[in-house]
This record gives sequence, C-alpha cells and structure tokens, in this order.
Amino acid sequence: MRRAGQGGGSSDPSEVPDRVLDLAGAATAPATWLLAAAADGGVPLTQTHALARIVVREAAERWPGWWKAELFGPPHREADLAVLEALHDGLRRLRLVRRRGRVLHATARGRVLAGDPAALLEALASDLGGGDPFTEMVAGEVIATLEARGASDHDQLVAPAVRAAHHGGWRDPAGNAPDEREVSWIVSEILCRGEAYGLIERERFAVGLSGSANGISLSAAARLVLGADRSDTGAMTALVFDARLVDVRGVSARLCVGSHEHLSALHDAIQEAFGWDDDHLYSFWLDGKFWGDDATEFVRPGMPDSDSPTAAVPLGELDLAVGAKIAYVFDYGDEWRVMLILGERREGDPGPRVIERRGTAPAQYPSPEDD
Repeated sequence: MRRAGQGGGSSDPSEVPDRVLDLAGAATAPATWLLAAAADGGVPLTQTHALARIVVREAAERWPGWWKAELFGPPHREADLAVLEALHDGLRRLRLVRRRGRVLHATARGRVLAGDPAALLEALASDLGGGDPFTEMVAGEVIATLEARGASDHDQLVAPAVRAAHHGGWRDPAGNAPDEREVSWIVSEILCRGEAYGLIERERFAVGLSGSANGISLSAAARLVLGADRSDTGAMTALVFDARLVDVRGVSARLCVGSHEHLSALHDAIQEAFGWDDDHLYSFWLDGKFWGDDATEFVRPGMPDSDSPTAAVPLGELDLAVGAKIAYVFDYGDEWRVMLILGERREGDPGPRVIERRGTAPAQYPSPEDD
C-alpha cells in the first residue's frame, strides 16, 4: 500500500490511459464533489465545525447507499453518514481543505487534485491508514487479504490482522497486545474510509432495520492504484515465478503476480500454493541467498524494530530480470525456505495466483502422532 507522501502530485491527464481516468473519476466522485464545492465559495459548517445539514442531505441523495432514507427519513447531521464523516476527516488530514470560521475551503493542492482524478485517487489511497502506524499495518493486511481472497466478510479481514499484530510484536502503551475487538474496530474504520475514497465496495443486504454488508471487496480503481505506479496501469505486466520448496523433494509451484502488485502479493501466492496459514513473519532476499545481504532483504509489512524495507513495494519497482532468483523464508522458527526464479514476464492480467502445483507439500504443523 502506498504510504503518505508517495503519491498525490498532479499529473497530466492526457498521459493517463482513458480506462484509468474513468475508474479514478468514478472512485473519487464524492471527494471531487466536496472539493469542488469547497473551491466554489466554500462548504457551510455547523457551530461544531461539522458539515451543515444541507450538505449532508445532498450527499445522502447522491450516494443513497450511505444512508437508509426509506427507513429513517433524511439524515440530520454529518455523524449520521459515517462514510461522509470519514471523507471530510480525510480531506482535512491530507490538507486538501481547511476551515475558515464556519466555512470549509479548498486549499491550492485541493483545487489541483479536484481536476486530476488519478492523482487524487493516489492521494486518497496513501491515507487509507489515516497516518497511524498501527492502522497502516492493519490496512495493509486488509488489502492483502482482499487481493488474495476476493470478496470477504468482516471477520475474514479481522483474523489475519490480529495474527499480524501479535506476530509483529505490536503493543499498546501498557504493553498489551491488541485483541480481536480492538482490531475489529480499526478494520471497520479502514473499511469506512476506503468506501469514502472509492477503494472499497460492499454488497449490502438488509438485516432488521440497521442493514449490514457482505461481500467486501476492492474496487477496480483500488486494484490499479494500491501499490501501483499510475503510469504502468495502462498495460499490466504479469510476472511468472517458479517456486521450489527447498529441502522437500519434488514440491514446487508456478505463481503469477502482477507487476503493479506488492511483493507481499507474492508472499500470499506462496501461502496459497503450499497451504500455509499466514501466521508468522517472513523475509525476501533479492540476492537469492537465504539470510543473505541485509541490503536486499524485504520483511513483512508492519514488523516493528526492523530497519529493512517492507514487502509493501510494487514488484515493478524492483527491476527484476527473467532468471532473477529470490530467496524467501517463512516462519523464522521452523524456517520454511522457498527459492523463487522469475521465469517470464508477459503482458496482460495476471489471472490466478497459483498456475500449477507439483508434488504435495508437507503439513505446516505436524500432528502430535508424528512427534
């Protein structure tokens, strides 16, 4: 996932493929609407500096999925529309808008990005974690899970984030590891922000009066911008790797990952190919040597106390040539080793992550009878 400061500059729309502009325009429509209004005389605010009722009701009419008007009537305050509240908060955090008295105005950067949907989408994607390191880590896990699984429910997104928090050694000021409830709240916050930014989509179904959401997935725009260089999204390149499980005879796989995807997506493909649970730390070494040169090591995103860059880097930025070897270690205790060789680069959608499996991988955790 892009971090704050990596994206958000203006671009020349004439150099961006039409498909990218169309997807970015649709995804950023709510942000563009609010920025345009803030640039054209300003957006009225309440005494508590929330968006005025007239603005809230216009948002509810434009995006009816944000509010159950047929059940509750028109909304009264910004807090009624959690997605709108997240959008307002994010635009202020990114300094695309600022308050003067009881009016919200667009900043100079906000005015520029209001006319550049591709750059605006990048800026919004950089803020999915809200600038908080732990939330950034959880957001990375949410994105990785959605990339690997496709449509998921809330619990399926929480579980990997909890494992990552525990194995990454995250602790609160009192020294306690985050529990499932705490992570669940953060996942909800990320999903709400992602929906506001056009990065997350939900298939909704009614449950009682409140309604709920199932089938949480990445939007098409998110798949282009998260971890991708906008200039590379016009023509995707797929990287095909041969993955050999070291010290286990005859077990290997062929994996396919897009150059626009993060190195962590290659980790996800390895997990899928060999049937492992994503519950341990891991590292890649681009020098092709296990526990090789520290300068070539990329570690699991969110791992604290590490000076190494994380695997939240697009594969396309690594300049891998056909034949390049990458050493991968999963679970520093049991030390599962995989040797990866880039077999080919080809144009087009990567398709399924695991193209082929050869042999049967041993169980990640032996049964007690095997001890």
